[in-house]
Amino acid sequence: MATTAREEREFLNLPFKEKLEFLYGLPARKKMDLILSAPEAARLVQSFSPETLFYTLKEIGLADASDLLGMALPEQFKGLVDLDCWNKDRPNLERLREWLEALSEAGRSRTAEALMALDIELVTLFFRQYVKVYRLEEVQQALDVPVETIVQFDDHYAVEFIRHDAATSMVQELLEEIFERDYEYFANLMEEIYWGVEAELEEHAYQFRRARLSDRGFPDFFEAQEVFAYLNPAEFDRIRQSYVKCNRESLLTEDQDAGELALVIAGAEDSLFNTALKVGFSGPAQHQLRSESALVANQVLAARAVDFGDLEAVRNAIRLTHDYLNVALEHLAGGDLRTAIEYLRDTHVKLLFRLGVSLTIDLRTRAERVLAELGLSKKEGRDVPYLDTPYREAFSGFLEKLPTFYGGLDGDGSVTWRAFRRMRDLHIAHRVLDQIAVMPKLFRELNGLDITSASFRAQAAGREIRLSQLLLTSLVRACAMGESLVPHPFEPTDLQRVCKRLIDPECTNGRRLRNEFLDSVNTLLEAKLSTETRKQSADFVKSCLNLLEEEIGNLNDDSAKSARYLRSLLFRGNQ
Repeated sequence: MATTAREEREFLNLPFKEKLEFLYGLPARKKMDLILSAPEAARLVQSFSPETLFYTLKEIGLADASDLLGMALPEQFKGLVDLDCWNKDRPNLERLREWLEALSEAGRSRTAEALMALDIELVTLFFRQYVKVYRLEEVQQALDVPVETIVQFDDHYAVEFIRHDAATSMVQELLEEIFERDYEYFANLMEEIYWGVEAELEEHAYQFRRARLSDRGFPDFFEAQEVFAYLNPAEFDRIRQSYVKCNRESLLTEDQDAGELALVIAGAEDSLFNTALKVGFSGPAQHQLRSESALVANQVLAARAVDFGDLEAVRNAIRLTHDYLNVALEHLAGGDLRTAIEYLRDTHVKLLFRLGVSLTIDLRTRAERVLAELGLSKKEGRDVPYLDTPYREAFSGFLEKLPTFYGGLDGDGSVTWRAFRRMRDLHIAHRVLDQIAVMPKLFRELNGLDITSASFRAQAAGREIRLSQLLLTSLVRACAMGESLVPHPFEPTDLQRVCKRLIDPECTNGRRLRNEFLDSVNTLLEAKLSTETRKQSADFVKSCLNLLEEEIGNLNDDSAKSARYLRSLLFRGNQ
């Protein structure tokens, strides 16, 4: 989205600190346009954290962001390389070359200055791709050294270029600039290229990088796992009291009191976390809380071993951080904005994140118990093949190490899994587990079928049988056909007779199930099921009857062909 003239005027009239605040959260290209329009553009860029600058540049693309990159300080450039030029514990020298090529548009002097700010071990590894260093006497004495390819810088060292590509000329210019700028550094670099052991260079560079990232809130992989450590939600307030309280009382917006804040309700577009942050705190306080949230997001990135250059993965990790914080606040505040602000004011953000995680871990623990009640173990996998959609997919997501919410439960047609975003998601998930947990009792009380047994699983294996089919087939046989309450498959030739007993021909709004059949089902369930089982299974039974009504009502006149594709009832040949 292009920057308008009005936005640019408003931005240019702001004091410097307000300019920085104004830039927060803007799309990267709009942010770049506004920065480049400002007389203090370099100062703005140099005020960014390496992370902010990094994600801005990556979103724009290095090819288009060289103007911003050229304004960065050498220490900022070191931060950019720390974030993007590593594959776990190994340097990614091709990415480093791309950053240097983008920076070279600002001139070789600025590029050399930024390069020399990096750890000399990493610089050595980069130059080793392109050059081989000789002592001058080696060149003079050796017969096999191709003298015509040698570049002599002084009376001690000579360099042979061993790689020739689009970056070779840049590499040569950088060596010349380093030689002219700082001979002592140049000599140390030549010695490292000549003598250095590659494995040791990589290890030292990695350790230096790791220490810097840790100082900026990026712990190593194993240390970062602590951000996902479980804490008992029921004891959260006691646990919170054991920490030094965050005193943000003075950070409440001065022109708002608690009464005004209580009137603000989080709308459909805003989470409770974002709303509490926006209306409950002043600009400096918002900045502090955002910084704390960013540190938690950094731990999430490290814990999940996210490639910082993978912008989509980074966005997902940042969204995950927000989602867990929002779930925690909704849990603590019950949706009340004033209470949410109180918790956000004096609670460590990391503790809130762990609470959000723990609430989903409690869900997973319960899902594992339900899995065991179905006669299955975690070793047998998360997929329970005889469960119906969306129970099957939802249950699978609940059993993940980091539980996920199945989008199909939202009723919007989504078939993907996502993080839990609100307490509503957790309430829905627990209701789904309620319905899955009662299924063994439902079938045991209804017709003596033990769906938790190994024999049942063996009979269902490979036949794509769903519990809805077993339930509906039993109910149709007993309540429509006057037969035994058993889930024996129908013959395809039975379809017309089944439809005749089920469909109300006088319904003007499409073909619907007969009231006599539905009344008979209710009577049967009241007679067979305990009050508790009937209540807990009501949603599942209703969804099954809705499925039957939809499928039966849409059948065509080709009975045999329709029976083959009918999924709500069991017919021979369709399992």
